[in-house]
Amino acid sequence: MAKSFKIFLVTGILLVLGGLAAPLQAQNRTVSGVVRDDTGEPLFGAFVVQQGTVNGISTDFEGRYTLTVPSGEVTLQFQFIGYVTQNVKVPAGKSVADVVMKTDANLMEEVVVTAFATQKKVNVTGAISSVNGGDILSTPVSNISNALLGNSPGVSGLQTSGEPGRNDATIHIRGISTYGSSSPLIIIDGVEQASEQAFAEFNAMDANEIQGISILKDAASTAVYGVRGANGVIIVTTKRGSVGKPVINFSANYGLTSASQLQEGTTAYEYALFRNEAIRNEQKAYSGTESLSAYIYDDYDLWKFKNNRDFTPQEVDAMSSLTPAQKESLKNSPALYYASHDLYKEQFDKVAPQYQANMNISGGTDRVKYFVSFGYFRQEGITSTVKYYDATTESLFTRYNFRSNIDVKILDNLTLTVNSAGQFGETKGPGNGADPYDLSARYKIIMQYIYDCNPFISPGIVDGHLISGFAGIAGSAQNPLATKTNSSIGNQNAVYNLLTSGSATIYNSLLDNSLKLNHQMDYLLPGLRSYVTVSYQDNYNKYVKYTPSIPSYTIQRNAEDPNLFDFFGGSMGAGSFESWGYSNWNKFYVDAGIDWAGSFGAHNVSALLLGKASKYTMPNDSYHVASGIMGFVGRVTYNYDDPYLAELNMGMGYNGTEQFAEGRRFGFFPAISAGWVITKEPWYPRNDILTFAKIRASYGEVGNDQLGGSRRYYYLPNTYNLNQGGYWLGDSDGTSDNTYFWGATEGTLGNQAITWERSRKYDVGAEIKFFDDRLSADFDYFYEKRNNILTTLGIIPAIYGVSQGSVPPANVGITSNKGYELALNWADKKGDFIYSVGADVSWFRNKIIYKAEAKNPYYWMNATGFAIGQRFGLVSDGLFNTQEELANRPYNTYTSNAATLGDIRYKDLDGDGLINQNDVAPIGYPNYAQYHFNLKARLGYKGFDVKILFTGSADGSYYLNSGYTIPFFKNAGNAWKWQYDGRWTQEKYLAGEKITYPRAAYGATSSHNNYLTSDYWMVSTNHIKLKNVEIGYTFDMTKIANQNVVQALRLYFNANNVYTFKNKLTPYGIDPETTDGSTYVYPLTKVFTLGVSLRF
Repeated sequence: MAKSFKIFLVTGILLVLGGLAAPLQAQNRTVSGVVRDDTGEPLFGAFVVQQGTVNGISTDFEGRYTLTVPSGEVTLQFQFIGYVTQNVKVPAGKSVADVVMKTDANLMEEVVVTAFATQKKVNVTGAISSVNGGDILSTPVSNISNALLGNSPGVSGLQTSGEPGRNDATIHIRGISTYGSSSPLIIIDGVEQASEQAFAEFNAMDANEIQGISILKDAASTAVYGVRGANGVIIVTTKRGSVGKPVINFSANYGLTSASQLQEGTTAYEYALFRNEAIRNEQKAYSGTESLSAYIYDDYDLWKFKNNRDFTPQEVDAMSSLTPAQKESLKNSPALYYASHDLYKEQFDKVAPQYQANMNISGGTDRVKYFVSFGYFRQEGITSTVKYYDATTESLFTRYNFRSNIDVKILDNLTLTVNSAGQFGETKGPGNGADPYDLSARYKIIMQYIYDCNPFISPGIVDGHLISGFAGIAGSAQNPLATKTNSSIGNQNAVYNLLTSGSATIYNSLLDNSLKLNHQMDYLLPGLRSYVTVSYQDNYNKYVKYTPSIPSYTIQRNAEDPNLFDFFGGSMGAGSFESWGYSNWNKFYVDAGIDWAGSFGAHNVSALLLGKASKYTMPNDSYHVASGIMGFVGRVTYNYDDPYLAELNMGMGYNGTEQFAEGRRFGFFPAISAGWVITKEPWYPRNDILTFAKIRASYGEVGNDQLGGSRRYYYLPNTYNLNQGGYWLGDSDGTSDNTYFWGATEGTLGNQAITWERSRKYDVGAEIKFFDDRLSADFDYFYEKRNNILTTLGIIPAIYGVSQGSVPPANVGITSNKGYELALNWADKKGDFIYSVGADVSWFRNKIIYKAEAKNPYYWMNATGFAIGQRFGLVSDGLFNTQEELANRPYNTYTSNAATLGDIRYKDLDGDGLINQNDVAPIGYPNYAQYHFNLKARLGYKGFDVKILFTGSADGSYYLNSGYTIPFFKNAGNAWKWQYDGRWTQEKYLAGEKITYPRAAYGATSSHNNYLTSDYWMVSTNHIKLKNVEIGYTFDMTKIANQNVVQALRLYFNANNVYTFKNKLTPYGIDPETTDGSTYVYPLTKVFTLGVSLRF
């Protein structure tokens, strides 16, 4: 693959250079110069074009340009956003034309993309933040959701996995407000993505295609999306062509990716000491445990573990059948039986390559503009690659991207936009015994024997033989540890398990095509416009499973000469191969609208009316019914003489979705917002201190039709189960049977009142700029109350007649969510030195107000009143350190009061002398944090540029599952370094040493005192991370003589997830941005890349 990538790279460059060779032959003369702004600073990216042609070029980092023009007099046009366009005549014979561009007060204002429109940021009254494409591009990751994190206040997320192709983040906007679906709505170039596949196209986009992303947060911004707007909206705008000659951009980078954190196991020697200690603790605390002595590793075993040898020197010297040379060889032979493996590290310690390349071309005329992009991405996984016969543990993700955006001006007032995109991916990895999208089940398959094995029982591949276990009789010299280890699972081998789990590949292709016709109707009314959009997406997945038959062996040292190995087995059978279409879907979308913008003196007004509909079809769906939605939206905006702003939004949807019964598919979602730009008041004194101030507020209602739950048709009538137990009815005198009549019972009940969630949102914000706009501050406070949340009723009496699982949920849940966002930014320049520093902090806290729970004796036992996702468990009170503490403990009903010194103490919250369900209370914080903060710095000096991003979070927790906290699972499972180092002993307690883990326990399960669900295993995710770094240098190509092909050349280095400062999760080897809930954690990754970008 590396060779093919190099061929791809070289071929791309040759194609570009070859395509440019012909025009170069027609050169006549060159004109060069420097373009500056009205303060004397150079303008990077200004466009210089020969008037009336497409012959143009962009200025470099120092504002320089060089353009080939005919030998006679020409007129050059200088264009740059925010500046007045200038036409400059260049007489024949003149070769230098320097230009100073004047600021255009009407154009320099920042423009943001909103729902179905663009607006000047100064006029926006909703809560919207923007991320430019450059920030997305500087994050070298495979999916856009990860690139978004840290680049916008109010946007947060966690990752479940670092596996290539499965490493996307779960995104939330302003936290979580529902215990139903909390995914935001995704819009790509004006087309709504199916909520059922919200991130499918978004995460597979090439960052080189993206112009910018807008995040819509409050109701004023999202109300026009009606039942899809409650969780926020992410709008992606892709790049388009502009008037000018073809501009070709080529970029490529090569990187290395590795685990950001690794769980560390004990050495075999530490494991043996730890396990011996656990057995002795059991024998000391409990009677009837004398037989456990058979499982103690003796001093000879400990020496062998410590020295990585299978025999002591004395044992070798006693082998009279060996020659001196054989004895010496055996003394130096690494252990087979007493080896030491850090299984997690061995499986995930690979430094894997990553490649990315993109070529795009853009340009156009007054009639046709185009942008075409081709992208390639390849990332290998950090799973150690072991190839054995036809089996491999390789993990690999590759993706090809294509996008074409074409704008055709059919008539002066009629424009056709044609967008086409394709994404073709291949995700390959070990383990095919689970649903490919069920990561918890998948990772159990490929990682179970990391946790169930121990450091010395998993030899892997020896002399080209895959080992499944040891061959000798348990307890003999050929299998000395089997009896003592006493595994209740049998042979355990992590490498063997991974290779025999087979491999699976998902082939994915997604095609997206859309047409948009835009008709400017100034002939009827100036500013009037109508348009229609039609889009079709088609996604096809093919799932291929391959489980080869591979030879495996058992192993032992030869009885006569232990330097030699004996292998037994090696038989092979037939492998298996399966292939089928998987989770395929398509979506049709159409909208048609009319809008108008105009002014009446100081009154500026705009209006929008739009109808839209979509149909999402999933052919494998068991109901064989498409999911549809349609609606009408309206919006009116107004500002008076600039200072006074107002906006009214209405989202009305008659939804064709199958989720609601007729009569409940129509919703009205109004929103209103207003703003006041204080600094534009005529009475406001102009000054250099407070240069801009705007306050704004909004209120609105939005909905969410993605209710979650276990079925789609909650509103359908009740079902009945036929042929149930019945009766014999008749008047028989006993000489014959009466007729038997089968009975019927109620099955699943329906709820025709099911409808969408409804959210009422409030937002108050301020935008302020100081010191000639160098310092800016944005602040938002928001409050949301969510009603009609689909809730499983916990108040159904046992005599209701059907099981609780057959009772439909109801729209009775109520939650609230509140928080704030604060963003500060300072930007300035001193000569050639340009810099900016920005920081933002977000805080959000939700609460369940009502969840239809049965009343418990104590408030802390209910989810009501606490956060969504709040974990419940026992509250720990340290460890039992003295006999007095142990003797005075409450009675633990979960363990029949079994406890000893070094075990976890629990608080008796209700004071009844028992530890039981009444003492289960909220523990820690939810997994997603309440505080998120980002710090950005940008520096530029001549050709150099630097970007640095720090991120962090606070008030979040990670729960360590019992599968990770229990050592010696089923007698022989793994143990971890943090357990061994932090364990309680009487000696450590008396010495005042730090203790972070209870005493060593043997034979424990999740019902053991120490491994009950409790806050002892809740770990803070508070952290600070160096998230992203980019360093680049742009060469001044005008200083290179005799070349006019390459306009710009930039070399850069960037890295993502660079370094996490020490935090509470560091000892456990878990990245604090990992989703909790599973024992089996595929580590998140960091990546470092070197790249080059060229513009022709």
